Amino acid sequence: MEHPSAEEALATLLGESAVPLLKEYGFRKRKLTFTRERDGLVDVINLQRSAGNSHEAIRFYVNCGVYSAEFDRVIGRTPQQRPAEVDCQYRRRIEDIATGIGPHVTVHADTDVPAVAEQLRAALTSALAVMGQLGGPDDVAHSVGSDIDFDVLRYRLATGDESGAREQYLSALSRFGAEDRWPRLEEQFRRAADSYGVAVIDRGRG
Repeated sequence: MEHPSAEEALATLLGESAVPLLKEYGFRKRKLTFTRERDGLVDVINLQRSAGNSHEAIRFYVNCGVYSAEFDRVIGRTPQQRPAEVDCQYRRRIEDIATGIGPHVTVHADTDVPAVAEQLRAALTSALAVMGQLGGPDDVAHSVGSDIDFDVLRYRLATGDESGAREQYLSALSRFGAEDRWPRLEEQFRRAADSYGVAVIDRGRG
C-alpha cells in the first residue's frame, strides 16, 4: 500500500493530536497558531514549520507563550488585540516545559502517526499545565527568566518592585559583568531606572 505524503501525514498527525486537544482546552485555531483567552491573559501555541522542509520530510517546532495586556499597559506599550507568539512576554519551546518530547517533531510519509500523536498530546497537556500556573502579569514577569529582559525591568520599576529590579540588575551583573557588552547593558539598566526615579545601580559605578 502506498504511503501518504509527508504533508498528508502531518495533516493526519495534527488532526489526531493538537487540533482536537487544544479545541477541548478552549483554543481557537488560525493557520498553525492556537490562542485561548483566560483571566486577562492569552495563551498561545504556535507550530513553527522549519525552513528546510521537503516533500519527503516536514519538521516543526512547538512554541508556547503567555501574553498579558496589563503587562504592556503598565510599561506604556499599546496592548495587542490579537497577540502572536512573538508578542508574548513569557515564551518557551515545548521541550523546555514538558517531558517526553525533543526540540522538534519530524514527520515522514511512513511516520507512525498514532504514536507521535500520543507523544504530542501528552507534551501539550503538560505544557498547558505549566502555562496555566501563570495567573496574571506579576506571574508573567517573575517567570520570564532573563536577567536582561528590560521590559520585565520596566514592569518591576513601574509597579514599585524596587527590590526585584535591584535583584535583576545584580543577577545580570554577576552573569554578564565580565563581558565586553556589559557597559551597554548597564547603561540600559541606568536609563530605565532613571526614568522611574529609582536607583538600582550602586552609586559610583559606571
